[in-house]
Amino acid sequence: MRKYFRELYLSLFGSFKVPSNEIHIINSHFVSCNNINIIENQHVFRQFLKFLSLKCKFLKIEDAVRMISSGEKVDFPCVSFSFDDGFEECYSVIAPILEEFNCNAAFFINSNYVSSTNDYKVLFEKRINVYSKRPMNWQNIRDLHQRGHIIGSHTKDHFDLAKLSFDEVVVQIIDDKHKLENMLNYKCEYFAWPYGQKQHFSKAAFSICLDNFKYIFSGTNYEDYFSYSGSVINRRHIEPFWKKSHINYFLSVKKNYATN
Repeated sequence: MRKYFRELYLSLFGSFKVPSNEIHIINSHFVSCNNINIIENQHVFRQFLKFLSLKCKFLKIEDAVRMISSGEKVDFPCVSFSFDDGFEECYSVIAPILEEFNCNAAFFINSNYVSSTNDYKVLFEKRINVYSKRPMNWQNIRDLHQRGHIIGSHTKDHFDLAKLSFDEVVVQIIDDKHKLENMLNYKCEYFAWPYGQKQHFSKAAFSICLDNFKYIFSGTNYEDYFSYSGSVINRRHIEPFWKKSHINYFLSVKKNYATN
């Protein structure tokens, strides 16, 4: 019942909302929760970008991060994109169409999921509650990196960091960073923790990330640009297949640079 009323509320009030004059970093995972073909996925994602482009200016993710970090204000809605978990459609669908709009994205990668075995995929999908997806391979990720997309760390295995021991947290964060750097020959400066909320991010994990990454991203406190006293940049979770009224509602939020 609660889900029904939330759906009704977002559909009704979202119909009257427009994106606010803020810098919005959208956090998505995939184009469709259904296992539809690549042509249909391309259509869904292209329509999503066309819809956003009518009301928003697209920013490259590194420009959005720079502007937010410097406290810059804008007088029109700006949107940039990030995608977690490293599904294959990031390479075959999302990146090519973003490039049609002269934009890029940050792709946050779980290194053990890349080119993984079927047994591992089953456990990974159960952990994230997403099924019938495939991971990118390393050549896909290298190609995205070479084409100007940002490759960030999302831990090795997408575990809840708050439930791990200190040594396990170190392995999940540092080993993932090193794996990405070794495979792509670059310095990995972007990190987004799995599940994105404060209860999934221990003090130990926060401390390790501060020492090893320039930018840390969450899904908390979207009304504020920052969490953790200015150390974490907040993203807004929006999937491309969501209703337009819902997307309008979430992007209409007024944001501020106060920290918590």
